[in-house]
Amino acid sequence: MRSKIEPESYCLMPKQKLLPYLLVLPTLLYLMLFFAYPMVSALGLAVTGETSYLTLRASADDTADGVGTLAMQTVVQINERLRGEETLPNGRTRPIYWYGVTATDINGESVSGWVHQRDVFIESRTESTTAIVQGGRPVGEWTLKHINTMLTDFRFQTAIINTFLLIILILPVQFALAIIMALILQAQPRGSSLFLYIYAIPLGISDLAAGLVWYSIFTQQGFLNSFLVSLGILDKPYIFISLGNEGWILLAIVLAEIWRATSIVMVIVVSGLQAVPREYIEAGEVFGASLWGRIRYIILPLLRPSLQVALILRTILAFQVFAVVVAIAGSDIFTILSNETFRWYDRGDNGFNNPNVASAYAGLIMLISLGISFFYLRAVRTQEEVAKG
Repeated sequence: MRSKIEPESYCLMPKQKLLPYLLVLPTLLYLMLFFAYPMVSALGLAVTGETSYLTLRASADDTADGVGTLAMQTVVQINERLRGEETLPNGRTRPIYWYGVTATDINGESVSGWVHQRDVFIESRTESTTAIVQGGRPVGEWTLKHINTMLTDFRFQTAIINTFLLIILILPVQFALAIIMALILQAQPRGSSLFLYIYAIPLGISDLAAGLVWYSIFTQQGFLNSFLVSLGILDKPYIFISLGNEGWILLAIVLAEIWRATSIVMVIVVSGLQAVPREYIEAGEVFGASLWGRIRYIILPLLRPSLQVALILRTILAFQVFAVVVAIAGSDIFTILSNETFRWYDRGDNGFNNPNVASAYAGLIMLISLGISFFYLRAVRTQEEVAKG
């Protein structure tokens, strides 16, 4: 019987080895279609530009041979005019003009030819002596001008500094609080279920709502001013959020983000603590290790995989902070990278309606996030990962 079963099981082994790859295939296809392709297409806007080129014709005819190529906004000298008629779809006719012009083409050479009135801007069809190219054939080309626009933007340096400043101030406090909260839940004191519900409240609140909550605390008629005035500490309300109080604005944003997102880190740390054997902690107690000693030498080393995930996730989310900043400080007083991305993409009064530069900002955020994630993967490693290199 064994000799009959072994060949069959041996034949099944290659299929079993291929099974995990077949299961992963739908995930890869999903990532390619809904993540990789849209991301590459969007980031391509940062390094591509569309320029219109106009072809000069040898005669006043759209089908005539080309004698030169002019770039958008090129000034042309009008030499002569040719009036004709164009038949509309309803059968009526209207006058049209062709202009014989001389201009400098994209190669820097002087060329002469004919252009249609729809492709140039001209003040008077019968009297003007110059015109400006405003139409033609759009052509996509590689360019770094959008990245250069981002780098030379007067708010770029401020946005970089503020973004990293938020990360430096928020992450250490969040992780310290998350570990303390997780240890309290792990100890299971009386009422630990109530603590869990209290800690988890911010998870159900959106970014914008959290920003509005903390704005209502720090605003001139907010809870903080009302409390301080009622105690007699202040004679009149203090304006915490204003153009000259960037420090208070930063503090309000930091507090809002710590309150809003610490629970996310806590959930990850709690799940990691479930994998820490109680025998290790009890052994530390038996050998006289203090609470700090058990945390430093037993719990934190075993929490490295969870802390690694939490660091990567929280850092990426910190780069994407937007609604909290806008709700508290608006879009002009305090700016960060995500705010600048929206400002360049926005079509409103404060926006520049330039998706190319917005894509450059988004690409920069992605590159920084990937770089920091790689650093975390190398810096926060377990002993097994270090041994494997």
